[in-house]
Amino acid sequence: MILIYFLAIFIGFLVTVTPIMNGRNSLVLGTIKTSFYHYFFASVTGMILMILLSPMVTGIEFSDISLKYFMGGILGLSIIVMMNYYAVRIKAIHIAILPFLGQMTMGFFLDYLLFGDLDLKTILGMIVVLFGLFIQSSGKN
Repeated sequence: MILIYFLAIFIGFLVTVTPIMNGRNSLVLGTIKTSFYHYFFASVTGMILMILLSPMVTGIEFSDISLKYFMGGILGLSIIVMMNYYAVRIKAIHIAILPFLGQMTMGFFLDYLLFGDLDLKTILGMIVVLFGLFIQSSGKN
C-alpha cells in the first residue's frame, strides 16, 4: 500500500514538473521536436512496462480493443504540443491547473459519450476549478 502512495506522489510531481521542463525545452528545440521527444520516451517507457507487466495480464488481446480507446494517444499528442507551446507564455500555476481541468472535462465527455454516465459532481468540480482559476487570474500581476 505504501508503494501506491509513493507512486501517486511521484506521478503528481511529474505532472507538475514535466510541462515546465517541456516549456523550457521548447524554447531551445522548438515545439514539434520537444513534443516528439516527449512522446518518444513516453512510448518507450510504456513498451518497457508493457513487456515487464504482460505476464500479469491475461485474457486481453490488442485486437479485441476498440479503436476508440486508442484516441487518447492522438488527443494526448495534441495536448502535449499545445502545452509545450504555451508553457513559456503562461503562469506556472496555470500549467498545473489547465491540464487537470482538461482531463476532468474530457473524462466527463468520454464517460457520457461512451457509457451514458452523467455525473453532476464532476460538473460542479469543474465549475469550482474554473471559478478558482478565474479569481486567481483576475488578481494583480
